Amino acid sequence: MKTFKIAGFFVNECAQLHEIKLVDGLIINKEDEKRTWLIELFVSKDYEETFSDYQKREDELNVQVLISHPNNDPAIFTAEMRDMKILDNGINVLLEGKLQKMRNEYAKQVLGKLVKEGLEGNALIEAFNQSIQRRHNTPTVKEQN
Repeated sequence: MKTFKIAGFFVNECAQLHEIKLVDGLIINKEDEKRTWLIELFVSKDYEETFSDYQKREDELNVQVLISHPNNDPAIFTAEMRDMKILDNGINVLLEGKLQKMRNEYAKQVLGKLVKEGLEGNALIEAFNQSIQRRHNTPTVKEQN
C-alpha cells in the first residue's frame, strides 16, 4: 500500500465541482485488483451536515482528489462513505473509492459541456482540442504554505 497527502478534494454534484476545504487528508492506494483507494479527510465541523447528507444517501459520490500537490491533475474516483466521526476539533471522514480512467472521464466531461453549448463540426473539434490542452475545468486550490 502507498499513502499520499491530499492537496485538494472536490465533490462533483450535478456537473458542478464543490471544493471541500481540508484541514488535512490522506489517500491510500490499497494496490488491489479492484483499484481500491481509502480516502481519509479531516475537515471543520462546518461540513457536518454535508457529510451527514452524503452518508444518508448511501449512493456513490463522484469525487476528484488532488494528490500530493495542488497543481497535479485530479484523480477521479467513485467513492462511498464508510465512516464519519465527530471530534472535538473537527470531523474525520473515511471514504472508499475506485479510481476511474481519468483521461477518458475528463474528455467526456469536456465534450459534453461543448455539445451543450451548441458547438458542432470544426468549431467543436477546435474547442475540444483547446479545452483538453488547457484543462480549464480541472479543479484548483490555493497553495498553502
